Amino acid sequence: MSEFVYMLRYTMRSGELESERFEDLMAFCRNAGIDDVMFFIHPMHFNHLTLEETRPWLKAIERAKPLLASIGVTTSINPLNTLLHEAIGGVLKQGQRFQVMVDPHGNRSPAVACPLCPEWRRYIASMYAAYAELEPHCLWIEDDFRFHNHRPLLWGGCFCDAHLSEFASRAGVGRIDRDDFVQGMLAKGTPHLYRRIWLDACREQLVDVAAEIADAVHRVSPRTRLGLMTSDPAAHAIEGRDWHRLLAALDGVHAAAVRPTLPAYRETTGMHYAWSFHAVSRLTASFLPSTTPLYPELENVPYTSYAKSHAFQRFQLETGLLLGSKGITLNILDMAGNGVYPEERHERWLREQKDFAESVAAMHLRVQDQRGVGVLVNERSSYTLAAAGGKSPGDLSPRETFWASCLSACGIANRYVVDNRVDCSGAVALSGQVLRNYSESELRELFARCAVLLDGEAAFTLYDMGLGSLCGINRAEWFTAQFYERMADGRSYAGIANGRIRPFYSQEAYLRLEYDEAATVSVLSRLHRVDDSLLSPGMTVVNERVFILPYGWENQQALLHPIRRAVLHDVLLGALCKPDCMPPVMMASYAPHVAVFEFAGERERTICLVNASLDEVSELELTGVGPDTSGWMTYSRNTPFGRTAVWREKGETSMQLLDSFIPPLSMVVLYKSGEEAEHTEARSCTKAKSAE
Repeated sequence: MSEFVYMLRYTMRSGELESERFEDLMAFCRNAGIDDVMFFIHPMHFNHLTLEETRPWLKAIERAKPLLASIGVTTSINPLNTLLHEAIGGVLKQGQRFQVMVDPHGNRSPAVACPLCPEWRRYIASMYAAYAELEPHCLWIEDDFRFHNHRPLLWGGCFCDAHLSEFASRAGVGRIDRDDFVQGMLAKGTPHLYRRIWLDACREQLVDVAAEIADAVHRVSPRTRLGLMTSDPAAHAIEGRDWHRLLAALDGVHAAAVRPTLPAYRETTGMHYAWSFHAVSRLTASFLPSTTPLYPELENVPYTSYAKSHAFQRFQLETGLLLGSKGITLNILDMAGNGVYPEERHERWLREQKDFAESVAAMHLRVQDQRGVGVLVNERSSYTLAAAGGKSPGDLSPRETFWASCLSACGIANRYVVDNRVDCSGAVALSGQVLRNYSESELRELFARCAVLLDGEAAFTLYDMGLGSLCGINRAEWFTAQFYERMADGRSYAGIANGRIRPFYSQEAYLRLEYDEAATVSVLSRLHRVDDSLLSPGMTVVNERVFILPYGWENQQALLHPIRRAVLHDVLLGALCKPDCMPPVMMASYAPHVAVFEFAGERERTICLVNASLDEVSELELTGVGPDTSGWMTYSRNTPFGRTAVWREKGETSMQLLDSFIPPLSMVVLYKSGEEAEHTEARSCTKAKSAE
C-alpha cells in the first residue's frame, strides 16, 4: 500500500448493473490511484438493518473483493449506522425491542437506540461480527456513535428511564427526576454533582460498547482494523469522551484508525474553513494517541462537484497532511449507488495530487512534534467550566481553540498542549475556561514560567477563580456597548499611526478591566464609545509577561485585523519573550490567512506554509528559521519531489524564502533532514546571554 492511502467510500447495489459498476470502479481506482474501497451498507436510509437486509450488500462486496485485490486495492466496509444519525422517518422494525434515546426534555426518538439498551448492544455486536466475516481491511464505526446530534431530539440524549436509574444509583439515591437532573447538570456556577455523574456515565458507556463491538469483530477476523469517525471535539467533550480509552477499546492486532472530519461538507471560503479546521481537525488529532493512524474525511454533500470545486478539495486534502495523516477518505461519489460520474473527472486531480501527498506523508509529521505558541486545551473541560444555567447540554461546550485559529490566520506558529497537568514552556495561549482544570499552584507556576496570552474569557476566569493578581487584574466585568478600539501607546502598527479598529457587526461584549496599581501595565489600546468617551483599557501587556485581549467569544473571526496582527507579532518578538531565555516563535511576514506550522523531530525539521486565501503569495519572510539555511528542500503540488530552497537573510532574526510562490488554497512544505535538527532554543539562549 502506498505511503499516503486514498480510501474511496463507495455504494454498490447488489444486482443492479453490477458488472458495469465493477468495471467502472476498477478503472477509476487505477486512474485515480485509489488504494482502498470502503463499501457502504445501504446508505439510503436511517434504520437498524436486519441481517437479512444486509446479506445482499455483503454478497456484492464479497464479489468485488477479489476483483479489487487483483489490481492491488483493499476492501473495507463502512456501515452507515450504529445508534442512528437521526430518526426522521425512521422506525424500529418488527422484533427490534430497543430502548430508544430520550432528550433532556423527555422527547423520545422513534428509532435512535439508547447505548445502555442490552438488546441493541447484542444486535450491534452481531451485525459487526457479520461484517467481519468478509475479513475487511478496515471496518468503520460512523460518527453517530455519540450522544449528541440525533434529530429530531433536542441536542441528543440519553435521559431515558434506564439512564435516570443509573444516574440515581451513582448519586446514591432511590430515584432522580429528569427535569431535576438536567437542571442540576446545567446549574449555574460551580459544577453540581449531577454534571460529573452525567459525564462519567457517558464517558464509560461508549467505551464499554466499543469494547463489545471490537471483541465481536476480532473473534471473527483478528486482523481487521477498526476505524472510528469523529465529530467536533467540543461536542464530544459534553459527553465526556475519553479519547485514549475509547481507542484502546477498539484496538486489536492493529491500532484503531480515526477519521476526523474536515469541517466543510460544502464549499465555503478558505478562510472560514481554516478557522474551523484548527478548532476541529487539529484539535482531534492532538487529543489522540500519537500512534493512531489518521485518515481525515473529505466529504462533499451532495457528493459531486456541485458541492465543491476540485480546487477546494485539493486544499482540504493538503490541510489533512498537517495532522500527520496516513491517507484520506474520499466521499466524493454518489451515495445513491450510481457509481462513477465520468464527467466529474475526479481521477485527474487525485492522480495529480498523489505524489505530493506521498512526499509529505513520508516526512512522518506528528502534531506532538509541533513548535510554536502552546495553546492549552483539556478534554475534561466540560467537567469544570462554570455554566450559565441554560437548558441545553450544549452550554457545556468548551471554548478553548480561539488562539489556534487566530494565531494561524496571523502567520504565527502554534501547537496544542493537551497534558492533563500544565506542562508548558515558552509562550502559552489561554482561552475559554481551560484554567479551571488546574490547581492554584499549577497556575502560579505556569504564569511564573511562561509568557501568557489571554482572551477575555480566560482573563475573566482567572479573576473569577480569585487569581486575578497573576495578570494584574483587580476587577473584571462583562459589558455590552457600541465601541471601537484606538491604539494608545504612541507607536505605529501595520504602517498606521494612531490606528483604530472597529469590531464591525461582531464584538459587542467586552471585558472591562481595572488593574492593580502595583502591576506594570502597558496599555497598547483603549476601548471608546462611538462618541469617543473612554470605556476601558483594550489590549495590554502586564508585568512584561501577560498579553490580554479583552473580548468575548462571539464572532471571534472578526477580531482579525492588520493592526492586531502587528501587535501580536510585536509582543511575541519582544515585549513578552525578551525577559527570559525563550525559543523564538516562528512567524511569517504579512500575508493574511497564510499559516505557518513548524515540526521538529530529532533529525529533521519541517515547515508547512498554508495559504487559505484566494491571493497568491510569494517571497515570505520567516522568523525562527535559524542562521543555517543549507539543506532545505521545497515541496508543493507543482514540485512534488522537491527542489532546493533558496533563502536570503533579512535583518537579524528573519530569513526570506525566495521563489516561494504559494497559489491560492494550497500548501508549500519545507523539509530539512540528514543532520541533527537545529536547536533554536539553545541558540536563542546563547544569543540572549551574549547580548547581556
